[in-house]
Amino acid sequence: MEDLLLNIVKEATGTKLANLKQGAQEAHDLLCNQNNLLRSPSHELRTSCFVPLKLALESKKSKLVSLALTGFNKIVRDERFQSGTEPEDDSLWLPAQLLLATSSMLSQCEDTQVQLLRVVLNLACSASWALNGRLVMLLISRCGEAYENGTQPVRAAAQAAASQTLTAFCTFLDEECQEILQQQQKHKNSGSSAEMVYTKTSAVACFNEAIPVMQYLCSRLEEAKTQPKSNDLTVFLLECLLTLVNTLPHTVHSNIHFTTFLWQRFCPALLSLLGAPGDPSGQCLTTTQSKIVYSIGIQVVRLVGRERALRPVLEALFHRMLLLPSPIKRLEPLRAARELLRSPGRLADLLLLSGAIHRHAGDDMAIIRLIMDSIEESSQCNDTNVLLASVECVGALLGSLEALCRGEGLNQEGAEIANSRYITLEQADYTGPLTYQSLARLPKPYRDVVANLKCQSDSDSSGIEGNIPDIEGGSESDCSGATEGPEEYGSQSEDSIMDDDSFLTNQQLQKLHKLPKSLNLGRSGLEECNTDMERHNARHFVKTLQNILLPNLLSLRSSIQVDEVLQEFASKCCQHNSAQSYEISTIMNADGVYLATYSALLLDLKLIQSGHYDVNNKDSSVPITEAQFVEEIHGSGVLVYVSATWLCELYQNVLAKSLLLSAGYDSKSLQQPAIVNLLTDVGGLCPSQLLSDWQKLQKVHGTPDSSPEVDAGIKLSRRVLTCCWASVVSVLGTPLGEKTNFTGTSALSRLVARRARQKHRQRVRDDIITACLEGLHKAASLSNILKLQSRSCSILSLLSASSCKNQGAKLPASHALSLDVLLSKGLALGSHSAACWLHVFSACVAVANLEHALFSKTGSTQLLMVAQNTQNNTVTSSTYTNRRLDCSVDVYSFLHNASYSSNGNSSPNDASIAEIVERSGAHNAQSQGILRGVHAAKVCCVLSQKADELFHSAALRLSLPGLGSFLTELCKASHTQLFTRYEDTPRQQKKWWKKELEAQQKPPATLLLHRIGEVTLKCIRSGRPLIHTMKVWSIVGPHFMQAACHKDRTISKKAVQCIHDAVTALLNEQAELPHFHFNEALIKPFENLLCLELCDLDVQDQIVSCLCEFVEANRTEICSGWRPLFGTMRVANAKNNAGAILDVFRIFLSTDNTLVFANAALDYILCLLSHIKNANFDESETAVVVKPQDKKNITFLDKEGDFPSKLIIGPVDLCIESLKLLQNCAAILSMMFNMPKCPNFNMTHRMSIDTDPQLVDPVIQNIEIVNFHQDAVDPISYSVLSTRFDLEQCESTGITLAKMDRQSNVLKIWYILLEGLSSASIMAAQKNQPYVVETLFKLLRDLIDNPGVNFGLYCINHLLLPMVQNWMRQNSKIQKPGEIWQNFKHCCGLASELVVDYLHHLQGFERKVDHLPENPAATLALKQLLLILVECITQPSENIARLGTSCIRHVILSAGKVLTPPQWEILVVALHRACTISLNPLHQLTLAFKENSDSFYGDLATVKVAARKDSTVSENERLYELAQQVFLMQCQRNCQKCTGKLCECDVNIVIDDRSYVFLLYPLDMSSILNPDLYTVRVPFRNMVVGILAHQMLIQTISSALLQNLNHITPILNILQISSCSLRGILTHVNAKHVDILLKCLEVSNVRAKQFDVRPGLKFLTQKVGNLNKAANLYTQANTSEVVQIIVLIELCLDGIEKYRIKPKDLKDLLAKDVKAKCTTDLDYVEQFLKKLQNKWEYLCESYINLTINIPESVNQDSDDELKSSNDNLNEIPVSESSGKPQPFSLSDFKQEEDTLSSSTDSDGYLEKEVLPNIKTDDDTIYETTKNENKLKQSQSLDDSVLKKNKNEPSSTDDETNEMAAKYTKQAYDKYKIELNAIKYDTNTLLQMRKSTISSDNIVASCGDGLDGKKTVTPSPRINPFMVSNVVPPPQPIPPEIQQQRAISIFKDSEAYKTTRIETMEACLELLSSLSSEKLSPLATVLKQGAVLLIAAQDEKIKTAAENLLNRMNISYIDHDNF
Repeated sequence: MEDLLLNIVKEATGTKLANLKQGAQEAHDLLCNQNNLLRSPSHELRTSCFVPLKLALESKKSKLVSLALTGFNKIVRDERFQSGTEPEDDSLWLPAQLLLATSSMLSQCEDTQVQLLRVVLNLACSASWALNGRLVMLLISRCGEAYENGTQPVRAAAQAAASQTLTAFCTFLDEECQEILQQQQKHKNSGSSAEMVYTKTSAVACFNEAIPVMQYLCSRLEEAKTQPKSNDLTVFLLECLLTLVNTLPHTVHSNIHFTTFLWQRFCPALLSLLGAPGDPSGQCLTTTQSKIVYSIGIQVVRLVGRERALRPVLEALFHRMLLLPSPIKRLEPLRAARELLRSPGRLADLLLLSGAIHRHAGDDMAIIRLIMDSIEESSQCNDTNVLLASVECVGALLGSLEALCRGEGLNQEGAEIANSRYITLEQADYTGPLTYQSLARLPKPYRDVVANLKCQSDSDSSGIEGNIPDIEGGSESDCSGATEGPEEYGSQSEDSIMDDDSFLTNQQLQKLHKLPKSLNLGRSGLEECNTDMERHNARHFVKTLQNILLPNLLSLRSSIQVDEVLQEFASKCCQHNSAQSYEISTIMNADGVYLATYSALLLDLKLIQSGHYDVNNKDSSVPITEAQFVEEIHGSGVLVYVSATWLCELYQNVLAKSLLLSAGYDSKSLQQPAIVNLLTDVGGLCPSQLLSDWQKLQKVHGTPDSSPEVDAGIKLSRRVLTCCWASVVSVLGTPLGEKTNFTGTSALSRLVARRARQKHRQRVRDDIITACLEGLHKAASLSNILKLQSRSCSILSLLSASSCKNQGAKLPASHALSLDVLLSKGLALGSHSAACWLHVFSACVAVANLEHALFSKTGSTQLLMVAQNTQNNTVTSSTYTNRRLDCSVDVYSFLHNASYSSNGNSSPNDASIAEIVERSGAHNAQSQGILRGVHAAKVCCVLSQKADELFHSAALRLSLPGLGSFLTELCKASHTQLFTRYEDTPRQQKKWWKKELEAQQKPPATLLLHRIGEVTLKCIRSGRPLIHTMKVWSIVGPHFMQAACHKDRTISKKAVQCIHDAVTALLNEQAELPHFHFNEALIKPFENLLCLELCDLDVQDQIVSCLCEFVEANRTEICSGWRPLFGTMRVANAKNNAGAILDVFRIFLSTDNTLVFANAALDYILCLLSHIKNANFDESETAVVVKPQDKKNITFLDKEGDFPSKLIIGPVDLCIESLKLLQNCAAILSMMFNMPKCPNFNMTHRMSIDTDPQLVDPVIQNIEIVNFHQDAVDPISYSVLSTRFDLEQCESTGITLAKMDRQSNVLKIWYILLEGLSSASIMAAQKNQPYVVETLFKLLRDLIDNPGVNFGLYCINHLLLPMVQNWMRQNSKIQKPGEIWQNFKHCCGLASELVVDYLHHLQGFERKVDHLPENPAATLALKQLLLILVECITQPSENIARLGTSCIRHVILSAGKVLTPPQWEILVVALHRACTISLNPLHQLTLAFKENSDSFYGDLATVKVAARKDSTVSENERLYELAQQVFLMQCQRNCQKCTGKLCECDVNIVIDDRSYVFLLYPLDMSSILNPDLYTVRVPFRNMVVGILAHQMLIQTISSALLQNLNHITPILNILQISSCSLRGILTHVNAKHVDILLKCLEVSNVRAKQFDVRPGLKFLTQKVGNLNKAANLYTQANTSEVVQIIVLIELCLDGIEKYRIKPKDLKDLLAKDVKAKCTTDLDYVEQFLKKLQNKWEYLCESYINLTINIPESVNQDSDDELKSSNDNLNEIPVSESSGKPQPFSLSDFKQEEDTLSSSTDSDGYLEKEVLPNIKTDDDTIYETTKNENKLKQSQSLDDSVLKKNKNEPSSTDDETNEMAAKYTKQAYDKYKIELNAIKYDTNTLLQMRKSTISSDNIVASCGDGLDGKKTVTPSPRINPFMVSNVVPPPQPIPPEIQQQRAISIFKDSEAYKTTRIETMEACLELLSSLSSEKLSPLATVLKQGAVLLIAAQDEKIKTAAENLLNRMNISYIDHDNF
């Protein structure tokens, strides 16, 4: 300095500078004298030095000026001028002195000014200088002046100097403050209280000095605003302010004066500076100025952001910055906001508001909310720059939040505040208003300003920006918090995807497929389930659980062990339960118990955690209601058999008392037992939603320790994010949702538009999208860190929507990063929020599609290799490779998954996507952000690895609820993928030419179905507990099932494969314990697919082969799975898989597990039966049914049959093998029947056996004449044949299935087996029927030994015999049964044999012990068998009728000796019924003719003959043979001239294929509207076959009666009875039975005679039957007559001997009236004696009459006209073929064809015949009833007529016809009618053409019959067959027919004579063979007849009669005389 002063002295020459020279010299001297001790203070030195320098500066001489400048710098630097303390007076301080010295600065040149300002700057930078507010203001004003007037360099220097000064000033104040605080601390520590004057406030008071400076700056600003052109100064002043607030320390906020100044003065000043936007009066700030203001605002936040008092002005400031300007003008404010938001510290300042916080007030969040509103509003702006800024703001915010989460931006104090304010993370959630609330919060002056603005803008519509009026409402309406995500894009896509209509949930599927949801299906609440019992059982269960199971469980260490113990427990519970022998047992299966145990324990744990069991805690809510508890178990998707009552009781027990606590569980202890972890996993009680075992592993792996700062940061971040979430989503989503084309310009203008501008715009647009995606990435990871996963769905939906588009092999870098986020964060987010899964899965599909696009093309293998290779050694950098190697060795590498490792040691792939993108240079301008080629391939590899890892982790790590939601959503997504149409542009109209393509559209190449299969397998193999597997299967099973129905074969195949793999894995992994039914649920989908016919044949075959595979590989593990397995096999197509299916059947029987057998036996049996029924129904057989005219069809079908040989070999085997297996099955049942503790058989809801058992129907259908109405024959009651009584007897003696069965239901199963087999007998293919029948009978026969006779009889009665009857009825409906009868005959014969065997078994060897009661079931069997055989006899088929008779004969032969009397009665009554019914057709026809009438047109009805083409020649040949056999005597059959079958002498006819039907019409057709209703049809075949059957029956009866006669030897050659050994039968028969048998013979006799006395009818029959003689039934009449006589003689002799009847008594007996009802045997003997007398006398009379000639005139007709026709009046003709009925046209009748067909072709008749009979069975029954009503009415009419007959022979009005009256009289006189007579008297004259029998009308009562129940109401309909006034006109007959008739009648009468004589001779011969002792007792009876015979013309007879009388008289002459 001294040198410098000397230089100045040198330079200062001249007078003007004398002062300068002097000053410089003085100063120099002063400085030189400072060496001594008396130094001057530094301010004096400065003063003396500044004087010369000032003068030098003002001299303007350049040399001096430069010296002066150097001097200034020296003073600033030299320590001499700064040492020591400064004086009080601040004008002596260095800054003041400097300012004084440089006062001439402004007049200096530019350079000098800059230099001087630099001096000030240097000064400010030096360490020690005294400064105060006044000096600072002076300095600033000096700088300001320089700035205002100076050039650019000067300005820069001025600005720098001022700023530095202010900085120094603030630093100085801060140091001062800190010093005071240290002093305080020192004193505090030393504890001297005297010095405690200092407080925090006094320390902060230092900052008061800054207030005037700020005040000064503000006032300067206001002044500047008013001055024109003051812009420059404003910038300077603002920068100064900025520097000031920038450098003030944060501590200043404690200075109350300072804060007051801020809100009263400073902020309003800023606001007024900013002014109202668009305010024309005030000058608006320029952009630079406003930028600075915004920065000042942000610094204010730093200083006083936490002060509550300042919030209103701060909010006003931000409101003015961000909300007042219109969005388009917000670019700068937004950038400023970005700066604010970028800093975690600033955010913390805003968040940590001082004072108490009300959680809901939201004051602390108001500014952030305000900023967000502004951003959200701006994001809707069209200006891309504003949009970019708003997106960047959000990005900045999210970035700061991430930093906060790491603890950045918070000091210890802040962290403490935050942590104490929000104890838990959830408490930090923001719950206040979701938009910046109106202006009410802002300071009043500011509000007024805004209000004024509003008024202006309202009044002046051209106004400011359009948005301003909306300030209050606008922000709310534009971004209401309600919308999650942008409206236009997000919500829509989400709705459409979540639309569940197309996706069937588990429950819906169950309803659809009738999957048993639980037992409740099978049990209806209360009837079956005994509630008390169930409750008791449940309470017992709870005790067991609490006392035995839980203590054991709590001690176990691993959750797998716990689960195994629980399974065993469930199994044992059911075992114990099934062992109970209660009447009603609790129904349960182990699955139900297992799930219920879990649910109960889980509920218990939840209740413990919610404090339910605490005594003090009274108001804790129960987490689940009773109904929910029950539904949760029943709706689990597995087969659960536990009643709701039981579950409710369990629930209540748990609520009442904790099982876990009472078993010793301590909820407080740190180490939780395994059972609790297991329950936590099942209930998802752990917040992380991961398996507890997995979490333990993670703990071992180590997690970073968190600090209080990190905790606080996370809480604050969560608060911000909960407040701003909707806005964040909205801002980030808007640009992504926009269409790529922003501008709607035309193509031309776009071409013209400048390329450059377009490029720029495009770049901005790309930036925006990239920024959005980056923001979304941050948001996704934040939602994970902050546990806001539930909200992350909207973020992921945006990410997936923008990045998962299918773009082929091109991959934008941002999309790659998005996919990365979706896949790496997906698991963590999805496990908390199920809605996220959908987006994660779409990312997986996108990656798969990318992979497909990249690598599926030819030549892409190279690309793949390069990609994988580079991925493995990504750079040659050795460190990298080493890391790779470590990774590949690391066994626990799965722990490194990015989503879980928060400590950052994650595998190198994590960074790799970002790295690859970085390296690929995708962000360079030319590649436009798109990855191509190798880079895309690398990324793809990493992504697909992440996708794999995602599924892998889900399967292994998620807890049960998480896994459940994962799979449910995965199945939904897969369902959508499989079953929706694939179109790229859904909303566009289809072009017509695209429709073609659409049909060929295929589902995508990358299916989620594969993933579901993988995950399922991983879950199964991951060693999860069974309950997890159950849950998983209930979700994926139905989906696989749906997918298996897909039309695309590859998909359906894959789905079946998935089921197969899962089942195989489970069978291998999990052994099913007894009483569990989970395996059943496993195989259930297969059963549903086949049973509901949901899939095609290919899939069916695939399923069958899967099942066969299961059986081969895991036969022992299938257990309950056998049931659905057989359910599936049952409907499977066995054609191609016969061998495999049989193997399965065999294997099942070889499993020696009785429990498994019992569970599946029913299904097994049903399955076998189904294959037995369906085997062999192949094409060749269906062809047989085709009608002959469809020849083409047959050939076509033949071609169809593929491999005929295979078809024939395979199925037959299948049927026969299945039958063998069924026999084995029966053997096993037989063994299990006697097994102690036999397991219960599963009788599912499929079978209801407990209904009424089936019986044989006793009513025979369509019998023309009402069954029980006989005329001229004793009525006989058939009530004995009714089956009801026997059924009741069986029930009362305990022969019912329920009573015979064991608890195990074994007999029910056996019964079902036999039932199925019996129905299979009918339904099986014809060639298989014999085998089936054989098997059935073998099994039925075996029942005698095991279960026993009663069960056998039960099956015979209710299965076998009804089946036989159904089979017969079914066959009779078929047109041409042909072969079909063959198998039936076999079966029927076996059935008879079987019943006989059973009777022998029961009654044969035990007969000695007579007192044994008869078995009602045996009687029922006999009765039902006979009913069937009688019905057989009525069939119009020769074979079946013969079958019926021969079976009856067999029964009599074989069982006759063992039958009891009641059984014999049943037998004989059945015989009587058979005899009667078999003659019905004959009787029906006879009724149409009067006795002795020649007419063959009918007398009482019109008879026509119709021909029908429904037969074959061979059938007709046989029929004519039968007709000969039946209608001609032996001697008439063989014509001497002819040889061969038929005699064709008289009849010259060709046999054709027509059959003939007699049609009986009412006589008076005119009175009837529809005559067809009354047409009765009698087919000729029925008549012939009926008579044939009848004759065979009579033979049987005769043989039975004529065996073992003691007294007489019958002459069989006359009788033509083939002898059969019916020996010893009569010993068991009593008189009543014999009486009924005689009545049978009588019926036969009467009907034959009725026919024989009608010549016209006989002639007609001759013609129709192609006979060469008149038809007659002489043989039948004679046989029955002679046998009667023989038997009566035997009986009478027996009786006389037995009761020792004297001849005298005999006379009295014969004179007596016959008793109405015989009770004793004696009564019967009396009756027999009378009968014998009458028979004998009638025989003799009729013989004598033959030989007496009587003139023609006596030919009076009998009273037959009175008889009503007993026929079925409106039987519906059953049409047998569609051929038209043809009139009867035998060649002989040709001439009268017209007459005959006169009414045959009437329209109604034609219609009736042409249409086949389509009545159902019901109708038929109804018809029968109606018929009976009508007929019964006719009977009652009949009765009335008869009564008149007997009482007064007068006639009624109806019968005015004289003829009728005359007949009546004659009939009355002629006959002696005895009412109720058992015999009937018929002494009549016989002439050449007349037979004596007339049909006496004994009152015909309809026996009470089998249908006694039907009540009869007489219908008012007239019976057209009743006698009326109409007499039929005689029909014209051609002469040759008349001649034929005459010859026929003549020949016939000759034949009659011959037979009569033969008969008489035979009888006499018989009597003559008797010894005298035997003959003499009968004298009284035989005398009268014998006397008549003396008059005989035939010598032989005469002699025999005399001889007879002699022998009788010899013995009794004396006696008579006496």
